[in-house]
Amino acid sequence: MASEEPTPRDTSQMGNTRSTSAPVGSAASLADTDSFAVSMASANDDVSAARNSSASTAKFASQDARSKSYEQLLDHADRENDKTCKTTEKTHDHTSEVAEANGVQTSTQTKVKIEQQLDRTSTPRDISLASTVAPMKHESVSAMAEGTTTVKTEGNESHIPSGVNFSQEPKNITLDKLREVVKSTDLATLEAGVETARGILDAIRLPMADSRQREQIDWLEAIDKLKTSSTRTRTVVAIAGSTGAGKSSLVNAVLDEDRLVPTNGWRACTAVITEISYNEVDDPSKSYRGEVEFISHDDWASELKLLLDDLVEDKQLSAAHLDDKSEAGIAYAKIRAVYPDLTHDMLVRSNAEELANRQSVTNTLGQTREINCSNANDLYAELQVYLDSKDKATKRGSRSSQDMAFWPLIKVVRVYTKAEALCTGVVLVDLPGIHDANAARSAVARKYMSECSAVWVTAPIKRAVDDKSAKDLLGKGSRLQLKLDGIYSNVSFICTMTDSIQLSESVEAFDQDGQIQAILSREDELDRSIQEQENAVNQLEHQLNLKISEYESIENELDIWRKLDKKKRKGQQVYPPRVPAKRKHPATSTRSRRRRQVAEIDSDDDTDEQIPPLTTENIASKLTELYAKARAVDEKCTEMEKKREHLKRLLNDLQNEKRDIDGESTRCCILKRNEHVKQAIRVDFAAGIMEIDEGDAQADENSFDPSIKKRDYDEMSRSLPVFCISSKAFQQLRGRAKRDTPVQGFRHLVDTEIPLVQEHARRLPEKGRILANRTFLNEVYLLLNSLTIWVTNSALELKASEMSEQDQSYETKHLHASAENLKKDLSMVILAQKQELCSIRQNIVDSKSTAAMTHASKAIEEIVTGWTTRQADGGHGLRFSTYRAICRRNGSKTKSEKSRDFNEDILEPYLAKISTGWEHAFCRSIPASLDKFVVTFMESLKNFQQTMSSRPELQKCKTVSLKILEQQYQSHEEKIRAMVDSMKTSIQAEQRQASRAFLPEIQKEMLKAYSQCAKETGPGCFQRMREIMGIHIHKNKSTIYRKASQRVMRDLDRLFESNRKDMDKAARHLVDGLENNFRMIISSSEMIEASEVARDHIRGVLYEVDSQFEKVLCMDQMGVDHAKSSRAIPQTVSAARVTQGAPQADTSEGMVIDS
Repeated sequence: MASEEPTPRDTSQMGNTRSTSAPVGSAASLADTDSFAVSMASANDDVSAARNSSASTAKFASQDARSKSYEQLLDHADRENDKTCKTTEKTHDHTSEVAEANGVQTSTQTKVKIEQQLDRTSTPRDISLASTVAPMKHESVSAMAEGTTTVKTEGNESHIPSGVNFSQEPKNITLDKLREVVKSTDLATLEAGVETARGILDAIRLPMADSRQREQIDWLEAIDKLKTSSTRTRTVVAIAGSTGAGKSSLVNAVLDEDRLVPTNGWRACTAVITEISYNEVDDPSKSYRGEVEFISHDDWASELKLLLDDLVEDKQLSAAHLDDKSEAGIAYAKIRAVYPDLTHDMLVRSNAEELANRQSVTNTLGQTREINCSNANDLYAELQVYLDSKDKATKRGSRSSQDMAFWPLIKVVRVYTKAEALCTGVVLVDLPGIHDANAARSAVARKYMSECSAVWVTAPIKRAVDDKSAKDLLGKGSRLQLKLDGIYSNVSFICTMTDSIQLSESVEAFDQDGQIQAILSREDELDRSIQEQENAVNQLEHQLNLKISEYESIENELDIWRKLDKKKRKGQQVYPPRVPAKRKHPATSTRSRRRRQVAEIDSDDDTDEQIPPLTTENIASKLTELYAKARAVDEKCTEMEKKREHLKRLLNDLQNEKRDIDGESTRCCILKRNEHVKQAIRVDFAAGIMEIDEGDAQADENSFDPSIKKRDYDEMSRSLPVFCISSKAFQQLRGRAKRDTPVQGFRHLVDTEIPLVQEHARRLPEKGRILANRTFLNEVYLLLNSLTIWVTNSALELKASEMSEQDQSYETKHLHASAENLKKDLSMVILAQKQELCSIRQNIVDSKSTAAMTHASKAIEEIVTGWTTRQADGGHGLRFSTYRAICRRNGSKTKSEKSRDFNEDILEPYLAKISTGWEHAFCRSIPASLDKFVVTFMESLKNFQQTMSSRPELQKCKTVSLKILEQQYQSHEEKIRAMVDSMKTSIQAEQRQASRAFLPEIQKEMLKAYSQCAKETGPGCFQRMREIMGIHIHKNKSTIYRKASQRVMRDLDRLFESNRKDMDKAARHLVDGLENNFRMIISSSEMIEASEVARDHIRGVLYEVDSQFEKVLCMDQMGVDHAKSSRAIPQTVSAARVTQGAPQADTSEGMVIDS
């Protein structure tokens, strides 16, 4: 049968048939015959022939055919291939007959079961899978002869076309484009690559879904793990700032909403932690979601006890309960909000447990209320029901004075919205403070602070200008904690309310170059020019009005003379008129005002007999005179009107310039103040860090060298993000806040700097997302590489020199032993790494801790004394009520303005001395040690791979698969680096928790003193409290710091051990994967059940992988929107003709192949 010239796709299909390097007569050679028959049938669009040939059997050859050597067969195949390539019009028939080796009778009938791996209905329309033939148990050789091969299938004969090249190998499966995507640092490209990879995983999983083979089960687990993994990172941004700093307004502007987060800064909502995240729900009715989580019953009962202790003194309400800034006033507001029915007498007699057990409260405590809305206003109204303490109408109606308020019971509020600024995974957390009377809320706030990846410090710009120091905006304790957390580089300052500005003050403070003064001078000049121009216009208006009156008088006289002329023409005798006295006419600016009727003076009446009558010449002369006068006056009026319009245009231009310059002077003041504040904050922030660094360095007087800088403070100053924003101006420019007074100085949205903050927020997660996406794609690459080895073994490497079963068994045992030894070696490497981390902790942190304990023990007594020392004498001047309230809270700060956290004060001198060593250990030494660990780890891995690859038996027949395996080395290294990066992140997160363990341990050691002080009553109790505190500190000052240090060091050791176990587990998993890959190379991977069907399908998918990722790279080069395009790529993968170059499966039920 003559064959037509194949299309490019046909050629590739023919080129991917199996090599004749497999032993002739083996199951592989039978499959090869089917493969090439299918390819030729596909090339000629003969689907029926393809299906028949896939179930064909070959007749057995004669003994003469076995006399040909394998080399002769290969030469013959090569010659036939050359003939096929030279001409596509001439074809040759080849007859393949197979004889059993070792004297097996030719009459033996072999039955092969073909089982469908994929059901027709579950297979994509364009995907065809190759059928498979079970392996024969005997070795054989094949003979090639000209002619045709007769195939019997269920009694029907068919012919396989000749011209098939049995020696041509299939095209190589490459993953180069996937590697390029993995190496990319462009986030959009990586995310498009992840979407493509997910589609490929779907296509690969299909044929293995019901498999029971070990390799395929492992791959299924890996695929499912990848499919369920998320590349979306959570980046928590803590927004810190004092009450009234404009945090809520800032958040609303960043979210581009008018009202979403409550902004009543002075009311109850300031006590509520608010978390704002991106809304992943696509339901329009749930576009805005909220969750209000309430504290538990036990937490509320404990807080109530503290509140009642603050409120009730000697069985009566504290006299300070009317002061809303005192502990008693705050307690009164909270209790009355939840229990509005309680009178003063009832409050005095109240019991915390009884109040906590009220049904109205128990129905709320421990619950989480969910709110779903379609718009922001509805969600805001719903949240106000829980957050606002005012008796005002809400969406649910007016609140009665007897209705319970919820805000004291709220633990945290979560808001979910589709704000563009949050789409990359940023989570904004409005933290009112970590000092709360309720332990649950305080714990939540501390948890957020330890979890946060960035901190936004907010303050009104006026305060920033007045303080002129970032050190005051961020207290020493906060700077110490940031240093311990290692997130200095992720701190941003946001100065709010830039629209609030006094022009005169700003000129004096910020106009060093005279730019603002020049604007103001021009403004004064414009004022004078405008006044002069207005005067000129008014004067001209007056002159014009006089001219218009003159014109009207002339016109009146003309009217009279025209009437006289008319009468004269009729033959009547007329006399000169008596012109009435001139009257003043009102000013007018329109020429139409000049045209008016005048009363005719009848010349016949009152005729003076001595006055001669008018002649025609007299009348004509007078009319000519009047017309001339009228024209002259009219031209003068026109000239004056033009001049007036010109003056008005000049006046309008001056007024417009004045309006512009009014806003420009304000704008210039705002910009100059912003720049001044930004520079001051940057310099002072770096100075504050240097102050802490040098304070620690000076502790060792012998080694202190002021010329040695701990870090590049200039770079720290330059790189600090500082924004000066106006939420009010932003909202007005967005067409909102129409009832507010218009602000000046902002022409465009970017002037408000809110868009800059939005972009800053979007970019914060970028680094983490790039790492997550690259890690995901690298895992996909490793999986696809393993699958490539698997499918290559059946399609490419079944050579005559395959290992015997005995050799396979030996190599497999050797492989397993080598893998177990590698696991032991890597375990020792990981253990050594853990020990090195412990050494870093001992040499850097422990050594600093010893000196810090000595320093803090000397400072602690002065710190305790300063709590009650008057402010005029350098102390804090705490009042008795505040001191006792702090002791009742075990040293924690109250809501009072002058309150302090005793535990933080005690801890601060210790932290100040260990912070530098701590930061050096966790931000420099430990990361550097882990980087060296990667090199050592990969050396062990490389030695194992090189040793196994150099095994003589593997080198004989598995060179292609070994080459594929060698390509995995770089991916394994990237995987290990990703694991180490994950370990670094984990260590950073855990060390933040560990650094915060100092505080509760300090509190634990101080509990006895706090308890005794809280119990003191009666005359002289304040003095006794001070004495109790002083004695306790004097006796236990060394123990306090030592136990706190020991607790934290134990936590660090547990952290290192936990990471060792995780890394050891990951290393074992990696080695198991390597072992499986080598085992596939060693083994023939016997074709049992439907494994070959799965291989053929997956082989087709793998052929298409690089083309799909090439599309991703091309979209990046062309600037295509990945977000839209990448969603279509997985469909292309699953619907593509993935069997290009691979055998196709017969879709009929089980068939028997006769001999």
